[in-house]
Amino acid sequence: MNGDAFTPSPEGQGHSPRKALAVLGNVLGIPFFLVLNAVIFSILIVQILYMPNMRDRLVDVQPHRTAIILGASVLRDGTPSDALRDRILSGVDLYNAGLVEELLMTGDDGAFHIDEISSMKETAMRAGVPEQKILTDGHGYRTYESCKRAIEVYGVSDAIVVTQRFHLGRALFLCNELGVDAIGFVADRQTYIRSRYFWIRDLASSAKAFYDVYIQPPKPPVSWTGGS
Repeated sequence: MNGDAFTPSPEGQGHSPRKALAVLGNVLGIPFFLVLNAVIFSILIVQILYMPNMRDRLVDVQPHRTAIILGASVLRDGTPSDALRDRILSGVDLYNAGLVEELLMTGDDGAFHIDEISSMKETAMRAGVPEQKILTDGHGYRTYESCKRAIEVYGVSDAIVVTQRFHLGRALFLCNELGVDAIGFVADRQTYIRSRYFWIRDLASSAKAFYDVYIQPPKPPVSWTGGS
């Protein structure tokens, strides 16, 4: 018997690993494709669903009792960052125009990262808003908590949410889906140096917002129970 009959050809040796890799690629590729599409779908839903509720001119804003001013970073000296200052001043504009009766400043009280609330309140008061017209929620550590506590702790059932455009889609989604009948006011008063980074970060956060609302509510980073 010819011994060559028992020797696999070089071609036969090469096909099996390649076929195995191809099958493995198909098996792994299908769930990856499904997950990727689910993430893209969730981002689109969060960003687009409440786009009709956005306003960028005072003349287009319907009166509401409360404006929710979402917190942002403050500088080392305790003054608000450009983005935060613009949110506060946009809220002041709404108040001065008679479109809201009060401002709800919501952000970090320092227990999670850094005190945003003191700077927010002081800036609004310096701009002429009476102290008694300013509510403060120092447990709004994230947008989710800010919206949830607005209705559950402060009884805000309808409001104008004030933040930058890159953040507004997600903020409106969270507030409305958590029970606040909200429209949004765009607080962009300048071009921000890190705007591209902010957009990318918020698009990624949009997938998390979808998950938080429809799948598994998050636990707050710092404990709070029913009080301000």
